[in-house]
Amino acid sequence: SILQNEIQVENVRLTDRISSRKAALGTLYLTATHVIFVENVLETRKETWVLHSQISSIEKQATTATGCPLLIRCKNFQIIQFIIPQERDCHDVYISLIRLARPAIPSNSLVPALRECRTSGGE
Repeated sequence: SILQNEIQVENVRLTDRISSRKAALGTLYLTATHVIFVENVLETRKETWVLHSQISSIEKQATTATGCPLLIRCKNFQIIQFIIPQERDCHDVYISLIRLARPAIPSNSLVPALRECRTSGGE
C-alpha cells in the first residue's frame, strides 16, 4: 500500500527515450521512499518503481504545450521522463524529490566524529 502523506498526480505521461513506444498515461505517486508510476491500462496495470536513493539527478525542463517535463537520471543509468500536465504539480514533485533524494546528514552523525579525530591528533 502507498503511504498516506504521498503526492499523487494524475494524467502524467511516462516517455521512454530508448524505445519508440508511445508514451504511457498514468498516475504518479511520490512516497517517502519511492517514485511510483502506475499506467492507466487496466489489462496490464504496469508499474514503474524508483527508489529515491537511486536517483542521481532531477531536472525540471521548460514547460511545453503538452505539459512540464521532469527528467530523472538514476545511478543505474536509467533515464525516466515524466510529462506532468500542470506546471505547479511538476514544481511540487520536483521540490519534494530534491528533498527526498538528498536527505540531510544528521548533525550528530559524522561531524562530531571528525572533530574528535582532529582534536585527539596530538596537537
